[in-house]
Amino acid sequence: MAKDMREQILTEALIELNLYGADFHMDDLARRLRISKRTLYQHFTSKQKIVEEAILSAMTDVYQKHLAMLNDTSLTAEEKIMGFFTVRSKYEKVIEVCSVRQMSDVFLKMPEVGEHLLAYHERDWAVMDEILDELKASNGFIDFDKPLLMHMLRSAAEDVLEYINDVDRDYSFPAYMKKCLTIILYGIKDRRQITNGTET
Repeated sequence: MAKDMREQILTEALIELNLYGADFHMDDLARRLRISKRTLYQHFTSKQKIVEEAILSAMTDVYQKHLAMLNDTSLTAEEKIMGFFTVRSKYEKVIEVCSVRQMSDVFLKMPEVGEHLLAYHERDWAVMDEILDELKASNGFIDFDKPLLMHMLRSAAEDVLEYINDVDRDYSFPAYMKKCLTIILYGIKDRRQITNGTET
């Protein structure tokens, strides 16, 4: 029962984060759950702990799906890398994808949360590293500098907020990274003008 309540709290906290960012109120979260605020604190020591565990639960679900994708022998390396950033958490059945600005606001107002979650984020990059190994060994792509490609992907991920501020348009992180990956892998050249590796 206690485990079920913790899961409900984390799910509803993600909804509050999606709607109001880090400024959501614990009173509103308790009201959404139809419990007292005291009950919230019986399960979590602070609002920050709820936020951290809520985001981590979504991240862990995505990581498990990344592992499943890596080990799925029915997928090509190209399908794996193109699908990597479109993996959805189970929690997105009840919330929309949080925008980059929303999550940046959370980490700005709760820097300790961002610091604690950083190490967990590295798990997904480790999976990407293995997918790039598969990509190098596959047909269809020229030999490429794997560390450079990884650097480009990570740099794109780190610069997402700067980009959306420049274009004055918000994105979800998956949508932004898929756009970046498409350009990195396939370029901007009109492929109809390329035949057997030469321009026509």
